[in-house]
Amino acid sequence: PHNLPMTFVGAALLWVGWFGFNAGSALAANENATLAFFNTMIATAGAVLSWLFTEWAIKGKPSMLGAASGAIAGLVGITPAAGLVGPVGALII
Repeated sequence: PHNLPMTFVGAALLWVGWFGFNAGSALAANENATLAFFNTMIATAGAVLSWLFTEWAIKGKPSMLGAASGAIAGLVGITPAAGLVGPVGALII
């Protein structure tokens, strides 16, 4: 990317906005929305850590671009099942 700090800011804004996307799909502030919110955080954090550890093992050091890529991958991965799986399932996804 041309500007790595702006890439990271964009990924962070997507991460925050994605909570409304996933939890808002429940159309009510109920248990399903809470589960979707919680699962979004768990899956995204797990994806960031997985990406960084993999990058560390392969290249010898993690990067900000890897963290941003992992976050987006985690957000996309959990979206279809955010309100349907438990926290362990979200971490596996």
